[in-house]
Amino acid sequence: MLVSTLALYLTLACCAAALSALVIKYDLYRPESRWMLLIATLLGAAFMLGAGEIQVLVIRSITSSGHLISNTMLAWLAGSTEEFGKLLVPLTLGVMARKHMEEPIDGILYGAFAGLGAALAESVLVLGWNSHTPFLPAQEPIRLAGHLIMGGIGSFGVGLMIARSGSAPLAIVASFAAAMTMHALWDVVAFDAADHYLAHSTLETWHTASPIALMVGGLILFRWMVEVASRQTRVHLQVCDVATRRCPPY
Repeated sequence: MLVSTLALYLTLACCAAALSALVIKYDLYRPESRWMLLIATLLGAAFMLGAGEIQVLVIRSITSSGHLISNTMLAWLAGSTEEFGKLLVPLTLGVMARKHMEEPIDGILYGAFAGLGAALAESVLVLGWNSHTPFLPAQEPIRLAGHLIMGGIGSFGVGLMIARSGSAPLAIVASFAAAMTMHALWDVVAFDAADHYLAHSTLETWHTASPIALMVGGLILFRWMVEVASRQTRVHLQVCDVATRRCPPY
């Protein structure tokens, strides 16, 4: 059992490392400290656990009053609390480690690593520590990629704050809303698919097509946000002091 568990989590760690390498490729200008990225990952995991506790409290409060919670309500509860937890990571680092948040692209980078940490925390809760199989379930790499992408999308607006853009407040709200909506829709499909399979031992076509469409749409939006943030970064660094490599505070 110990060998199976070690093999399982080694595979999970390798998937996380591969995704991390892909995200780091977008850090083209002033490479972020690997320690800071690790901190963002750990904060993402911690805030994910906090979001889970909030969800439990809300569910208990509603059910104790005699009301039922639909799959749609559960999906929006998860989407709002978990994506807000990821957004808190770059916002927290912007206050506590301001010198490391100096480029508009940093919002997406730290948000993505927060999402990766959130996904790892969720995977550990789902898989447990007493696994009888060394094989990583197919949904786990998808979980990692999905949370990472949504974390980056939801934190896009924080980068515009670094660029001192007048549209930063609106961008923060809009990007968070996009990530929350994508997350909630993904969970709506997942919950319905699980219920349908338990009842009929089959899945509808839309149970497969919808997650694929959401993932593709998320990738396109993520890539577009990276391009926008990269342009903002180039412009922002033009006003930095080249000699001291310092940027004006945001």
